[in-house]
Amino acid sequence: MPMEPRVFHLLHLSYKAIFRAADRVLMTRYGISAAQNAVLLYLLKHEGATMGQVAVALGLKNAATSGLVDRMEKNDLVERRPSASDGRAYELYLRPTGRDTAEQSKSVIRQSNERLLEGFTGDERALMSRFFETIIDRADHFGAHDIHDTDDIGDTNDEFQGRGKDI
Repeated sequence: MPMEPRVFHLLHLSYKAIFRAADRVLMTRYGISAAQNAVLLYLLKHEGATMGQVAVALGLKNAATSGLVDRMEKNDLVERRPSASDGRAYELYLRPTGRDTAEQSKSVIRQSNERLLEGFTGDERALMSRFFETIIDRADHFGAHDIHDTDDIGDTNDEFQGRGKDI
């Protein structure tokens, strides 16, 4: 019987590899992390977003966003301003250095995407897009009650075997 794809494990490994590569390239070229670049790119389209909105958009916890923004402020990439409509909230604005960095990083992101997709046909790329969009949608809509304990799923360690070694 063919082995089912280890989706959870393979997505995790893919995610880690892609972000390690992005961090290397972005840190070398611009002195920023992939997470900082994501904030900059988000603010290009949503200037004045609150820290909470940034956290939700990037899938971060509020505390992580706060630390990230602290580091970005120190590097003159963004600035926090008190919200005129909510005295408890801060809005984020790009500083000139942050705007320039975000604009310059777009070509790096575009080239990275092309390199990752090299050798895949248009149909394969479309299938990958559909796969990832479906995974995101399904993962966002199931909860603990959707996953049941069963005896027929085999060795639970199978999910964590990959790339020739047990994890």
